[in-house]
Amino acid sequence: MLTSSRFISPQSPRVFDRGATPYRILSLALIAGLTLTLGQAAPPPDYLRTALAAFNPAVPSGWAYTQITTQNKITITERYDPAKPAAEQWTLLQNNGQPPTAKDLSQYLPFKAAQASSLTQTVFAPSDIEPASLELLRENALRAVYTGRFRAAATASDKMLGHLQLELTVNKQHRQIERITLSLLAPYSPVIGVKMNELTVTMNFTLATADQPSLPSTRSSHFSGRILFFANEENVDVNYDAYYRAPPR
Repeated sequence: MLTSSRFISPQSPRVFDRGATPYRILSLALIAGLTLTLGQAAPPPDYLRTALAAFNPAVPSGWAYTQITTQNKITITERYDPAKPAAEQWTLLQNNGQPPTAKDLSQYLPFKAAQASSLTQTVFAPSDIEPASLELLRENALRAVYTGRFRAAATASDKMLGHLQLELTVNKQHRQIERITLSLLAPYSPVIGVKMNELTVTMNFTLATADQPSLPSTRSSHFSGRILFFANEENVDVNYDAYYRAPPR
């Protein structure tokens, strides 16, 4: 063995004896400095800080838009207009490419009314992101992709956020977030009778201009799991179009 005494000579010259103390002090200082450097996270670049400060994953208040949703081969086209009375803000324009029938409307209106409180909500607020958790995954001259998690305070009020990985694609030149992806870290049961095996949600955003802010352009989600002991898989694609400013009532 290399640790055997026959490889250790007690008569070996002690070359570093004369400078042992200064050398040891210098080594310890270097180690301490390296430890301090490794223990401190580098501050986020300016483009990331600016992008996070301006980011809003929801459609801002006061914007009307058309929403085209495809869910497992069924497509509906709707229009949202905040300038109309609350009960009339959502309008069904088409059902699978056809004008809605009286039956379609009779089913649609109660459904929308029941969902009114959550229709314009998003899956998380910008303040839910934990900036210290963001790590650079890859980048080029135009874009950078970061992964991260959500604040403990946010996951306490919405436990689902604690089970999701966040990915941000940042346009470095415009200092804006172009895409977010949420992915389930591991199988999860949010409520009794529901088992989520896979969940991925991706949203893309337009770049802000002088005339309008950054706005959602598409959203896609994939879910697989079990609901009440039945296997379930669902794919949803949403396209946002025809935005215009329409101050709410």
